[in-house]
Amino acid sequence: MHLYNKFTLNNGLRVIHLQDKTRTTVVLNTLYNVGARDESEHKTGFAHLFEHLMFSGSENVPVFDKEVEEAGGQNNAFTNNEFTNYYLVMPSENVETAFWLESDRMRALTIDEKSLSVQRGVVVEEFKQRCFNAPFGMLWHHIRNLIYQNSPYRWPTIGSDIKHIEEAVLDDVRSFYDRFYSPQNAIISVVGNIGLEETQGLAEKWFGGIEKTSAPNRNIYPVDSPINERRFFEAEDLSPNPAVFLVWKGPVFSNPDSICLELFAELLGGSDVSPLQLKLVKEQQKLNAAECFYMRGLGEGLFVMYGILNDGITHKDGETALLGVLQEEIVKGDALSRGYQGVKNRYATQLLFEATQPMQLAQRLCYYENAGSLDDINQENEMIEQITLNNVLSIAQQTLKANNVSVIYYHPQS
Repeated sequence: MHLYNKFTLNNGLRVIHLQDKTRTTVVLNTLYNVGARDESEHKTGFAHLFEHLMFSGSENVPVFDKEVEEAGGQNNAFTNNEFTNYYLVMPSENVETAFWLESDRMRALTIDEKSLSVQRGVVVEEFKQRCFNAPFGMLWHHIRNLIYQNSPYRWPTIGSDIKHIEEAVLDDVRSFYDRFYSPQNAIISVVGNIGLEETQGLAEKWFGGIEKTSAPNRNIYPVDSPINERRFFEAEDLSPNPAVFLVWKGPVFSNPDSICLELFAELLGGSDVSPLQLKLVKEQQKLNAAECFYMRGLGEGLFVMYGILNDGITHKDGETALLGVLQEEIVKGDALSRGYQGVKNRYATQLLFEATQPMQLAQRLCYYENAGSLDDINQENEMIEQITLNNVLSIAQQTLKANNVSVIYYHPQS
């Protein structure tokens, strides 16, 4: 049970506090309710660009990392399609430095030609390395183009086109900052050796005076119709081996059925002793590797299963083999009980571990609050415990069908 406190400043900033007297540090985690889905289709990659720009200095902090390091702290950030998250870890005695640093870049980030040029170059290089020069680098471009037609989830976090970042101009970047980087659109969690009264005082002192006119992000997006057909795409790739990817759309984070598919993915292909590995890699030796996972997002759910093909195995053979194991396992019923209990045990262990890690806990508190269900963070174990194997298999059968799958074939580049 996480005994947290929550309060809201007059400017709309939500603050979550959880004290842990056993720690010598404090984590200050800041989640902005903006991700790749909030971009224009002609100006993608801006949320990820801002992840970098937020470290380029602000009104009173010319070199952000220098101040963090001199205070004995560490920091980082990440972006996805739905939000952007920043965290600072500080020794308890320097916790006010964390509040100062985070508030200053929310109040007045330095956005000029120099900072934009530097960070634009970094992001463009990252795009090239991750997308053009790595195996399966364009995978999420291909998956999202195949799955979505009107939804802003149809491009990945890094952006749909490298030119969108190369051609980013100051006015567009400043407009993005003014619209989304405001207290009304942010959540802060403070976890560690700090009391509630001190947290309230520091939050009011450093963030209370930040006033911006932008409204909170309403998170309203176009939604595509359900997929009722087999969709197909093929391309060459830097991978030395051919590969098959199968993707299904599923329920979102707020739908309990999404947990069922997360558990089923772990049961089917989440470990070295899962059916995908045992049957297709070790026994039949059709695949060099096989795995599946479920992406349980606020506005999307994606079940992804893939196989790296061995020599002599065609793409069609690989697709048939993957679907075959899926259909075999999905109807086994009680025969999967032992494996399912192991999956639930691993899930429970992971939750217990995360509860002891201040950084993970601080991020999860912000995530649940952003999802509109902070109280659910204390119900996770109970929710998992109540989900039966029959629940999991029933949802999997309803979702994972051969006539609604999106298929990608990758060929090694000639």
